[in-house]
Amino acid sequence: MNESEFRASLAARGCERIGIVEWEAGRLSPEHAHEFTAIGLVLEGGFTLRTPTGARLLRPGDVFELAAGIPHVEDVGDRGARILSGRLEPSSA
Repeated sequence: MNESEFRASLAARGCERIGIVEWEAGRLSPEHAHEFTAIGLVLEGGFTLRTPTGARLLRPGDVFELAAGIPHVEDVGDRGARILSGRLEPSSA
């Protein structure tokens, strides 16, 4: 799926705040959770998404969806990460 198709799919699902997120190389977030479902397409670089159920390495072309309330950590690789993301608010889910 390319960036244009992914943007269209996010909009069709009712996602809000669609945009590009850029993380610097080596970034490690503290464990946190969101009040919204996060949906993303990795455009460049990569990161490991760690949740209570395991870890998933995400690279360019990979799509992820993280449900609201799930604690997680983002561990960004040595090339940083550029992600197209959208938020699916609870009232839209």
